Amino acid sequence: MKLIIGTSNTHVSNDTVTEFENEILSSAECVVAFKPRFLSFSFFVILYRVLRKLGIYSIFSTAKCYLKHPLKDKKHLFSIMMGLDEYKYRPYGIYTFHCRSIYLFDAWPHDFDKIIDFVVNYKVDYVFVSASQSKSLLNKNIEKKIFHWIPEGIQPEEYDFFEYSNKTIDVLALGRKYDLYHDLIVDSLAEKGYTYLYELKKGELIFPTRQDFIEGLAKTKISICVPSSITHPERSGDIETMTIRYLQSMVSKCLIVGHAPKEMIDLFGYNPVIEINMSDPGGQIDAILKDFDTYIPLIEQNYQQVLQHHTWTNRWNQMKNIWSNQSK
Repeated sequence: MKLIIGTSNTHVSNDTVTEFENEILSSAECVVAFKPRFLSFSFFVILYRVLRKLGIYSIFSTAKCYLKHPLKDKKHLFSIMMGLDEYKYRPYGIYTFHCRSIYLFDAWPHDFDKIIDFVVNYKVDYVFVSASQSKSLLNKNIEKKIFHWIPEGIQPEEYDFFEYSNKTIDVLALGRKYDLYHDLIVDSLAEKGYTYLYELKKGELIFPTRQDFIEGLAKTKISICVPSSITHPERSGDIETMTIRYLQSMVSKCLIVGHAPKEMIDLFGYNPVIEINMSDPGGQIDAILKDFDTYIPLIEQNYQQVLQHHTWTNRWNQMKNIWSNQSK
């Protein structure tokens, strides 16, 4: 199998893609697919795209046989994408593979048409998406049911946690804020002297480096996590899904306050999240922090669940099972 690495976008969560790629490359089953560095490759990419636009396939088929095929002994092409990244995939589109697969984060409704066009144009055989609802909706729009749900995972060894008595950040809201909830708790937490970290300006990172991010989570008692369907419904629509933020918080031994997507409750077999009490959100946080030790068993249970069932190793094995079962 050949894995395409690298990306053409600057998504803030590209480190999540890198985590999954590193897990896959740690196995002997997959090697990196580097882009060939020769002029003829670029020439034939351009030729292919022109001929495909014109519908002239026979000429291209004849021309392609004169191009040295750098991946001819690799029958399966795989790519992990944070949103559709055609530029990343395009150079390999001219080659023949027995099987093509992609793992797609952020498969939101407004991109469904583009996703369908992509998998049809590039003859993708398997598309793994991180949201269960996206999988069901996308399969309704294509004749062959090629979409499969593989939830997001994590590499726990990439993270850290402090002892509970040494955690100095009371409440943390990483990334996109739930503005309505934030406005209800910010003054209350400040009045009580709690340490509450959140995005001061849109797009401004709380922790500037990866190491700062890992250490910040490790020091946190309560991590606020809600799905994008609540914070950005214009993008996500009704699709609520478990993101890596939940898993990052769990392996850092934070208590999660927020909302658990249904698919997450199904995956864990229980609700691992303390659901927000919107009638008295500030009072709820205060009560939790004053009696934090009573929540440690839930935090430890969540931590063990992630180690056992929600790593990228688990997800990679699930994907291999799908390939294996459907090839029989």
